[in-house]
Amino acid sequence: MNKKANMMAVIAMTSTLSALAGEDQQAETPMVAEPTSWIDSINSKGYGTFSGRVQLLSMYRDYETTHGHNTTLGAMLGYVSPTWQGFSLGATYNYAGTLFDGGNTNLLANDDIHLLNEAWIGYQAGALGLEETSLIVGRQIVNGEVFRKDDFRQKARGVEAAQLIVKEVENLTFSAGHAIRMSNWIALDDRWDYNDFGDVFNTGYDTDGITWGEVSYTGLKDWSISLYDGYAWDVANLFGTRIQYDVCDEVSLIGYYRNETNVGDADSRHSDAWGLSIQQQLDNVKLEGGYFGVHGNNMLFNEVTTGFNHALGASMMIFGKQYNGGADTAYLKATTKMNNTVLYGLYNYTWQDHERFPFNAQELNVVVKQIITDDFAVCLKAGVAHCDGKKGTDDLTATDTRLFVTYTF
Repeated sequence: MNKKANMMAVIAMTSTLSALAGEDQQAETPMVAEPTSWIDSINSKGYGTFSGRVQLLSMYRDYETTHGHNTTLGAMLGYVSPTWQGFSLGATYNYAGTLFDGGNTNLLANDDIHLLNEAWIGYQAGALGLEETSLIVGRQIVNGEVFRKDDFRQKARGVEAAQLIVKEVENLTFSAGHAIRMSNWIALDDRWDYNDFGDVFNTGYDTDGITWGEVSYTGLKDWSISLYDGYAWDVANLFGTRIQYDVCDEVSLIGYYRNETNVGDADSRHSDAWGLSIQQQLDNVKLEGGYFGVHGNNMLFNEVTTGFNHALGASMMIFGKQYNGGADTAYLKATTKMNNTVLYGLYNYTWQDHERFPFNAQELNVVVKQIITDDFAVCLKAGVAHCDGKKGTDDLTATDTRLFVTYTF
């Protein structure tokens, strides 16, 4: 997508490739590949902006007692129309087909998909004197605190929603919306399709969706503050905050708090989560380490449902079950880039409440991404995890290996 494409294309994040093939959870804006000459020549005709991706993903998991292996070939084609009187249209079609099925693909969540992942109409209110106000209605990708894009496999998470974004006040961003259905990044059963939030949260009944709002302010020197709320009707209300303090140019502290409480006709539940992280820039290496803990019930708003804007959300296997109530997790993340090679590592150790979950677990993920050209890359992800059984439960060691070959245009 051309960087000069209209504002709505950037807001909707149509057909983009995240850093590290989707592993960089805390990136504010996805990395957008520059178009190659052939697509640039098409887009220069003024009929709108086309972009896309072709990706081979081969995946193997071995969990000692069971294993699975498959290879999928995915294609994504996106389009954003020119802006007319403030209005624009956008759409993205996602497809992935299985080239090789080694069996037990439920373990992989990497099966076939085929859907219109984005189909939206947007309005930029410049004619009303509101140059930094936009409204988007339809199937769209939202990458904030309540919902995350998470383009981990062959598609990004999408929602059917109406969303208002306001940036009229300097250093202040406000967004609010209501979503009625969601399409997950997970290609297991029909989770990749647009489903009622009752299916997303596995309530056993249909719901009226999620109403959410987010506000962030960066006007205080060295401080960034975000507040957000997601009201899942007849399920739970999520309230959270993220506060970052820049100690100096190389060091930042980040605090997290999330609260979930039942609402409407839902069963009684309560969950509190706290976290504290430190980010350190050492020459060309960025380090992040910290603690995250959950108390009360398991988190409902997590990586396998709506998303989780935290480094732990990028765990390849989520083997430590860090979203369980009573889970305490320590983690360390490191990223660097050397010429055209990107290196990434994430280690976490999780202690569980053994009365409810009789194990501790740890997981190490390593990513090596080789950028061949501006639009072609090869990425290898490998993970190993170990479960330390407690109260008579067995130990378990698991591995996860994935190869991505990606062409973007």
